[in-house]
Amino acid sequence: MLVGLQGSGKTTTAGKLANLLRKQGKKPLLVACDVYRPAAIEQLQVVGKQLNIPVFANENSKDVVHIAKQAMSTAISKLNDVIILDTAGRLHIDEALMEELKNLKRNTKPHEIMLVVDSMTGQDAVNVAEKFNEALRNRWRSINQIRW
Repeated sequence: MLVGLQGSGKTTTAGKLANLLRKQGKKPLLVACDVYRPAAIEQLQVVGKQLNIPVFANENSKDVVHIAKQAMSTAISKLNDVIILDTAGRLHIDEALMEELKNLKRNTKPHEIMLVVDSMTGQDAVNVAEKFNEALRNRWRSINQIRW
């Protein structure tokens, strides 16, 4: 599950991560869980098409838990072994965002939660990371540990 503020690069990172995992012999599925930003689903579909990686989207639902569960069923039927949830970001950390992420985490039980932070965030990245960690209580992996 990828989390972060709006414009931090979650969708691009989702594509890069899926591509890396495919090169390692995995069969990833990208899942469009950003139901708020205009064209977010289309952006993930374009990334998936460019990389020839399948994308699950349900444009008729705003319930990200429902979408993620549908994606999990699809992944099982299509033999995908990695699911990457591209979640919605906000311009700032707000309670509604955190509640949605907590609910998604509780209902999907992701193996990893990765915080994506834009390098332009600067020292405020520490505050952002602390807020997400506080809300989601997870061990964070540095993006530097991922080899693109």
